[in-house]
Amino acid sequence: MPQRIWLIRHGKSSRPFGVVDHQRPLSDRTSEDAALIRDWLARDWLDDGPGLFVASTARRATETAELLARKAPVRKHEDLYQGTPSDYLAVIEQTLAEADQVVFVGHNPTITDLVNRLANRVVTNNVPTLGVALFERPGRAEGEDWRLVDYATPKGQR
Repeated sequence: MPQRIWLIRHGKSSRPFGVVDHQRPLSDRTSEDAALIRDWLARDWLDDGPGLFVASTARRATETAELLARKAPVRKHEDLYQGTPSDYLAVIEQTLAEADQVVFVGHNPTITDLVNRLANRVVTNNVPTLGVALFERPGRAEGEDWRLVDYATPKGQR
């Protein structure tokens, strides 16, 4: 079975006065956008969807994963909060040792950089909030090339 990863930028956050970045909640708009992306994800999942969601420890990323996960477990990983593309790749490889189909929810600019890096081309200059890129690789060997299978945004699903 090929390995699949979904890279998702967290939903739109609100900016309440006095709330530190790590604790910023999602905005009210996010639930509508999340429903669109959850439906998009469901079209790909069929019977063999992601067994795990891994999110940044930031509140907005964890809440986004929880909105999308349906019945799949959500795990937090601190390296996804302010991590570099290399940090994300390390978390991805570590997690793929446990599951072959995983969703990762994180932040820009890292998500955009990683999407373009794994695709070996510029897919976008900015993955918008709740934008998602689906990648696949044929086997379990670390270092194999990922193939961009699909890319979606909430705006594109309206």
